[in-house]
Amino acid sequence: MDTKVLTGQVDRSYLTAHQQRVDGDQLAALIRELKQVVESSQILDDYDQRLAFSYDATGERCVPDVVVFATGSEEVQQVVTMCARHHVYLIARGSSSNLSGGTTPVLGGLILVLTRQRRILDLDTVSRVAEVEPGVINADLQQALSAHGFFYPPDPASHKISTLGGNVAENSGGPHCIKYGVTTNHVVCLQVVLGDGSLLWTPTARDFRTGLDFTGILTGSEGTMAVITRIVLDIWPKPETTQTMLAVFASPEQALEAVQAIISGQVVPSTLELLDKKSLQLVESFVHAGYPVDAGAVLLIEVDGDSAEISAQVGKIRAILSQQGVQELKIAATDLEADAFWRGRRAHYGAAARLAPHLWIQDVTVPRPLLADMMNDVLNIGREFGFDIFCAAHAGDGNLHPIITYDPADADELRRMKQADRAILRACVARGGAITGEHGIGLDKIENLELMYGNKERSVMANIKRAFDPEGLFNPLKVVFPPSGSPADSPPPKELRNRVHNWNPGNLQQLRDAVVQARQDGLRLSIGGGFQRWRLVGGAPDTPLITSALNGVMDYDRDNLTIEVQAGMQGKQLLQLLRADGLDIPFLPSSGNDTVGGLIASNARHWRHSFLLGWRDVVLGLEWVDGLGDSMHFGRKTMKNVAGYDVAKLAIGSWGTLGVISRVILRLRPYPARRLWGYVMNPQIQPLLELGVQMSHHPNRPEGMVLTRWNNEQPRLWMAHQAGGVSVTQQTVESLCGQNGLDVHWSDNDIEPWREWEETRQKLQDESLRHGSWGEGGTKTAQLTDVVKEIEAVPDLSAIIYPGSGAYELYSSQCTLPVVPGLTRGVSRDGYWQESVESAWQKITSRLEKVFDPHGIFSKIVKE
Repeated sequence: MDTKVLTGQVDRSYLTAHQQRVDGDQLAALIRELKQVVESSQILDDYDQRLAFSYDATGERCVPDVVVFATGSEEVQQVVTMCARHHVYLIARGSSSNLSGGTTPVLGGLILVLTRQRRILDLDTVSRVAEVEPGVINADLQQALSAHGFFYPPDPASHKISTLGGNVAENSGGPHCIKYGVTTNHVVCLQVVLGDGSLLWTPTARDFRTGLDFTGILTGSEGTMAVITRIVLDIWPKPETTQTMLAVFASPEQALEAVQAIISGQVVPSTLELLDKKSLQLVESFVHAGYPVDAGAVLLIEVDGDSAEISAQVGKIRAILSQQGVQELKIAATDLEADAFWRGRRAHYGAAARLAPHLWIQDVTVPRPLLADMMNDVLNIGREFGFDIFCAAHAGDGNLHPIITYDPADADELRRMKQADRAILRACVARGGAITGEHGIGLDKIENLELMYGNKERSVMANIKRAFDPEGLFNPLKVVFPPSGSPADSPPPKELRNRVHNWNPGNLQQLRDAVVQARQDGLRLSIGGGFQRWRLVGGAPDTPLITSALNGVMDYDRDNLTIEVQAGMQGKQLLQLLRADGLDIPFLPSSGNDTVGGLIASNARHWRHSFLLGWRDVVLGLEWVDGLGDSMHFGRKTMKNVAGYDVAKLAIGSWGTLGVISRVILRLRPYPARRLWGYVMNPQIQPLLELGVQMSHHPNRPEGMVLTRWNNEQPRLWMAHQAGGVSVTQQTVESLCGQNGLDVHWSDNDIEPWREWEETRQKLQDESLRHGSWGEGGTKTAQLTDVVKEIEAVPDLSAIIYPGSGAYELYSSQCTLPVVPGLTRGVSRDGYWQESVESAWQKITSRLEKVFDPHGIFSKIVKE
């Protein structure tokens, strides 16, 4: 590895001094082998050429030992296999626009450049997914989708140059996250190469997944656990109209009060961006976007949807802003004017880069109501350390970007910059925030992760990386430090046995004590609240640990649209609490005894929002107790958080195999006063499926859609909408139904119909589990036609089909289920069956179970 000191390089020798570096002989052998397999034009080993791959958008500079341009999945697989054989580190790289030092080879090694893999492989508008290679530029996908009337919501500031592989690796955000979410909310599955050279697809992130959420944990992992070679992304119908506004205020505090007022007014903009006075002056002198340089702050506001809905939203926003003392509201009259507003916002980084040899941009996220306080913290810190800090923010989700300009050649200025940087991160954590919302940890914040997470959580993250990458091959010294010591085999457990026991802890300490006692007594535990959902996987086989006494509300932040509850709280009770305040979580049932923890641990399906990926889209954080009786906290009550690995994803759908969920932080949304509930009937399922697919392509589609064929009734397509734009959605449904010769039956209210629908489903489930069989599965929406054919071929088979996700459920009076495409699990009196996953995922699952449950005391799903 080259050890020359580069201009602008941040000294990291204190981190790397005791780390193993690349062996020269092994490197030489690797390069010789590479030249036998890869075209010479794809390999760079000249120093001057390698120098171009030594940096990203931070001040980090480290020269790689060799650079390889891979042209496809198989070539990536070959290079990874060779690197593993020669013990040479591998760092995957896209455009390297990241702001965390995430693609700098701090210990040397091979840079694997993926930018030549830029094919858009499939645009499946029926299933609403796009399959792409990792080198596709975000903006290029947007352009391709636009021709089909679709778009991909995450659009980071770097979208014109950043690759989608990089976006997934960083879990990128962008200005439209407030309405549409971040990258992880849109990644359906990934093709990856693991450290042993295995090339395989992750199981789907949709709600018919049966194993752990590997897609979720790999998204945002910054290339430290696998190399991404293909990506399947969720795409959305392009809104009919977009309206862009620029609101001028006397101060940032006043602007942020207006943000709170807009959110409290149940308006959901697609964008709420803020620039402070210094930023306005800086940007305007750079790009002449028409920003008022004398203003204290501006908000860039955007709303999208149907033209009539947009007109109403603009009117409501205008009234709210007037009450908040807005000085001026500019409404873009043309696309050119809207582009100018955006040009100014997106030029913030480039404009600041002119002021000094280098700049340091931070990425802190706090609960939205505390953003003004956080901004004041930042400005005070700047004054303390002698810096004039510029601030911009994704104000709608509490994500602040302070910029510090400095000269890295000035040792004193560099020292003060690092002190100010850590002070900003510390202030963020003190306000309950996350030290990075969208840029990632990388090398930049690896030392600062301790501000947010304790030794236990960081050790768990380090061992998660080791579970995926046992040899430490991928992107070393990023995100987390390596775990101390070598992986140790767990001591042989006592003979675990089942025994009736009355464990119903009422607080966290009692829960931890119960787990410790169970381990000491050699008991295996089945976790549950009401134990309703265990039947779907063949029953709870072991000693019950009941969480129903853990049923309190720990934090309810209406202004931030978050709530933290204990896991034993019943879902219907939480829903009642929220509805009384005009708030909602779309996956909560209105009936039954399921607990919140049980719903999350089983990844329970609900169709009130058919176009999200499931509970993973509303769980912001959680606390759980592992097999050692230790409690852990992952996540924060922030809309964005990419600090470390997204460990909470592993708990969702884990069925208690990794521990006991004790508390969860959930994202809320407004519950409108006016809502829709209705259905369409037809003797055959197929025309209803086609109608549902047709609706799902429309930007004014109903949020919820589900098909039923049950209780000897005619098949029905049910529709519900519990968001804005009710009138427009109703018109859209009626128009599409009319075109298909079908009549819509609307209900005057949706409270009782929801309860009746859920109770019918529950009764059907009870009867099939008691007397017949139950099963579930899923497939791409485009392939649901084949599912419907198999269902219609069995006269007495009841079924529920979810056109939004491609999931389905089967209810049979027989002990066997028909062979249906995509069936993933089934249960009957004869036992439980579950689709097996590839052996590589089974190995990683076993390693992860040892991370969280080294003594194996939590029940595993028994397959027969």
